Amino acid sequence: MIADNSQPQDSEQHASQKKGPHRYGFHWLKIAAIERETPDAVAVTLHVPDELKDDFCYHPGQHLTLKARVNGEELRRCYSICSSPSDNVLQIGVKAIDQGRFSTFINQQLKVGDELEVMLPQGHFGHHPDAAQQGHYLAIAAGSGITPILSIVKSTLALEADSTFTLIYGNRTSRSVMFKEALADLKNRYLSRFQVLYLFSQEPTDSPLFNGRIDDEHLHRIGKTLLHFAQFDKAFLCGPETMLDEAHSALVRSGIPAQHIHSERFNTGLAQKAAMRLRSGDLAERSETRVEIHLDGRTFNITMNAEDDSILDAALRQGADLPYACKGGVCATCKCQLKSGEVDMRINYSLEPDQLAAGYILSCQSWPKGNDVVVDFDV
Repeated sequence: MIADNSQPQDSEQHASQKKGPHRYGFHWLKIAAIERETPDAVAVTLHVPDELKDDFCYHPGQHLTLKARVNGEELRRCYSICSSPSDNVLQIGVKAIDQGRFSTFINQQLKVGDELEVMLPQGHFGHHPDAAQQGHYLAIAAGSGITPILSIVKSTLALEADSTFTLIYGNRTSRSVMFKEALADLKNRYLSRFQVLYLFSQEPTDSPLFNGRIDDEHLHRIGKTLLHFAQFDKAFLCGPETMLDEAHSALVRSGIPAQHIHSERFNTGLAQKAAMRLRSGDLAERSETRVEIHLDGRTFNITMNAEDDSILDAALRQGADLPYACKGGVCATCKCQLKSGEVDMRINYSLEPDQLAAGYILSCQSWPKGNDVVVDFDV
C-alpha cells in the first residue's frame, strides 16, 4: 500500500487534486477533423480551446500522450505532432499497426466531435528553427516516422529562408505514403530548397537505387551517387529501430558527426522487449525496498518486491497515478529526477546526456539499489 506523507490540505486544493488526469497536464480535447491519409493511416486534428493554447505550444518534433478507454480498458499511447506551430492547429498522424488497439481505435472508431484526454506536448526530438540560421538538413523517415519529420521540415523551411532540407522517405508502396499531398505542396513551394527521395520495398521503381527498404546498403549507394552526406549540418531520423541503427551508422561513416544526428524511435514492440530485459535480471537478488516519491506537491512511499519490473510498475500496482505512456523507455513521459540513492536503469531510448547528468531517470526502466531512493516528478 502507498504510505502518504503529505500534509493535510484545504478542501479546495484537495478537490482539485482528485480530478485525477488533469493533475499531470491531461485535458479533454475535441476531435476537430479526421483526414484519411492512406488506407491504414489518418491525420487527426485536435481542437485546443483558447484558455489552453499557451499550454499546448510545442516545438517541431514533439509528441502528445493520448488516453482513452477502449473496450473497457484504459490505454495510453504517444503520437507525434505533424503540424507546424505556424499552422495554428494541433494535428497528429496515426497509422494502424497489427494488433495495435489504440491505433486501430483511432483509425476505425474515432469520430469528429469525440473527445480524448491529451497530455501537454513533450519530447526533446526535433529542431528549433531560427530565422538568422542557415543550414543544410537531412531527414530520413520510414512509414509513420514521417509524422514528426513533416513538422520539422515545414517549420524549418518556413522560418529559415536560406536553409535547405533533403528527405529520404521509405514505404512499402506508393499507396502507403503518408502526407503525400503535404510533401508535394512543400516541394512546389520550396522548389530549390526541398528535395524528396522515395524508396519502396514492395513496388518496383525506375531505378534499383530506390527499390528496397532504407538500410546501410541503400544509404551507402545513395551517398555515393546522389548525395554527399557530409555536406549536411544536421540529420533527423525517425522510424523502426533497425532502420535507425543502420542509418545512424551509415551517416557517421559518411562524415556526419554523431552528435549532429538526432533520432526518434517508434516504440512498436519495445515495451515488451524492455519488460523481458528487466525480468531477465536475477530476481533473487532483489530484496524488498522502499521508494519515496514526490508527485503533484505530495510525498508518499511505495514498497517494491521482486515481482515488480520497475518503480513505475510498483507504484501503479499500489494505486499511484504516475504519468506514463509507452513503458518501453522511448517516450520519456515517466521521467523523474533522482534526488537520493541509486537506481539500475536498464533501457534508455529518450533521455539526452545532459538530462542523465542532471539526474533524470525513466521510472518505467529503473529499479532501486537500496532503501534511500527518492524520486521527484514535479521538477
